[in-house]
Amino acid sequence: MQTFIQTGRQQVRQHTLGVRVMLLSDASSGRTASRLADFGSLVDVTDDLDGAVAAILDDPFGYDLFVMDCDGFGGVAGAERAVAALIAGAAKMRVMLISGEFDVPAYPLGRRTAVCLPEDVSDASFRIGFDHVLRDRATMTMN
Repeated sequence: MQTFIQTGRQQVRQHTLGVRVMLLSDASSGRTASRLADFGSLVDVTDDLDGAVAAILDDPFGYDLFVMDCDGFGGVAGAERAVAALIAGAAKMRVMLISGEFDVPAYPLGRRTAVCLPEDVSDASFRIGFDHVLRDRATMTMN
């Protein structure tokens, strides 16, 4: 597992600063990881599906978002297995799925439904998906 964060590259919306993301990807320094880090997220990247699910379920602070590059893990069917494992473990979190099997971006309105993005999604559509999936996340402030 790798953890990295980048700052100062792009203006981010206040509710997205410091988002803790578990990214399941077979490309640890790929496009998805870079995009998430550019938004000011703290990104933990793993290429092990069982390890990602276990890390999410065992984390004492809780991740804000689970992002999966599905194509390296059985596509949408693999994503369904990962989400089912999270549900079985009582994880209540936001989910973004990225796959070549999706034709167009989907930004569902349900609070427990996954944002689904095509693998070749534009930066603007990726940002829309990221903001959409985090739309109900409360901003944390410290005094």
